[in-house]
Amino acid sequence: MVSIMKEEKTKDWLFIAFRIISIFIIVICLIFLYIWHKHNTANGDIQEELNSYAKVVEDVIENNSEEESPEVAEEQVNVLSVDFASLKEKNPDTVAWVKVDNTNIDFPVVKSADNNYYLKRNFNRQSNGAGWIYADYRTSFDELSQNTVIYGHNRRNGTMFSNLTFLLDNNWFSDENNKKFYFSTESSNYIAEIFSVYSMKESSVRTVTDFPDNTQFEEFINSVKSMSNYDFGVEVSAEDKVITLCTCGNNTKYRILVHAKLVKK
Repeated sequence: MVSIMKEEKTKDWLFIAFRIISIFIIVICLIFLYIWHKHNTANGDIQEELNSYAKVVEDVIENNSEEESPEVAEEQVNVLSVDFASLKEKNPDTVAWVKVDNTNIDFPVVKSADNNYYLKRNFNRQSNGAGWIYADYRTSFDELSQNTVIYGHNRRNGTMFSNLTFLLDNNWFSDENNKKFYFSTESSNYIAEIFSVYSMKESSVRTVTDFPDNTQFEEFINSVKSMSNYDFGVEVSAEDKVITLCTCGNNTKYRILVHAKLVKK
């Protein structure tokens, strides 16, 4: 009888311990969920506020080619008009703006002294697990690097760079407008013509901003073009400037990479 009572007490204690542990796990999960939601909401509010600092406008550019007839001496193009002065008052680390049509990617780009600072800080430099959209610290913006590399998190709520997953679907490019995106710096406006999109294991990703010589840069261009899920038919040479957008895949072991040729407007 005593043995049975001891067994029952042991079971009772085990049940109580199990309930306590379960409640503890649930509370921890709720706290993490609250923080995740809070960070996403904070960044959404910041993005909404900052969107007033950049807009797509129609611009007229002169065609200086001697071969062109007078009828096409000027060309109307859409470019980003960005109020960098106001943005830099809010955050001096602001270096550019990137906008991808038909997605929610429409952000000022920041740059710090390393690639870790904005992993867990937002545009206002507040601690935030969603981070912000930031350029590789080695990238030059005085005179653009050969390869401007920009990073952003792939958030499960569809924010930051998560919409880059759309570009892995070849049907996405049935719309010609989806083959290009906008990129602006303080000194220049660009249209980025996509020439490669793919995903690869994180351990295989090597982000390089400048190359020792044109031969190695051409090898890089040809290598990423060969890995593309889609043939864009865009000619890229060592004389061009390239931009690379990078984010995590749904599986954090993979990265999604988008490479585009920058055409100044």
